[in-house]
Amino acid sequence: MLATPRTTLTVLRPDQAGLLHAYTLRNREHLAPWEPRRDEDHYTAHAAAERVALQAKMFENRLALHLAALDRLSGEMVAACSFTNFVFGPFQACHLGFSVDVRRQGDSLMFEVAQAAVSHVFATYDLHRIMANHMVGNERSARLLARLGFAREGVARSYLKINGRWEDHVLNSLLNPAHLAAESP
Repeated sequence: MLATPRTTLTVLRPDQAGLLHAYTLRNREHLAPWEPRRDEDHYTAHAAAERVALQAKMFENRLALHLAALDRLSGEMVAACSFTNFVFGPFQACHLGFSVDVRRQGDSLMFEVAQAAVSHVFATYDLHRIMANHMVGNERSARLLARLGFAREGVARSYLKINGRWEDHVLNSLLNPAHLAAESP
């Protein structure tokens, strides 16, 4: 578990699947423009429990790290920060994905959560690069990534099928500061 001023970041346990379920239901409309089209089953308690179990297995196998940000006061899930597609060896990289509760937009909570999570991933997994991509029109994500120090690397056409449409995405990356310091003369 990681602590930020307003949250605790954790990999959810099976008995906490209800937190993910409530977050998913509460943010269904809010996140729909930025996610793949979902069928009704995605919004069930059973599906949330399956996702939590899969996330735990991926964490155990060092393939991914799905962190839920739990509000320190209420205990409810208020954001998600996921690092997926871990690749080790000469590449040493992963992808970052994130979402924040509709009620917490604009209060810098996602920055707080992502900043702590990124530092943890670099330190714990010794990765060289974290990549994060966002739809061309997603200005909130663009501003967040820039604030975190991510550099824009280009645009990938028809990169992901989001809400039923193939969307162009801006490609961004952040290099591990510890690696950069070690490479300096």
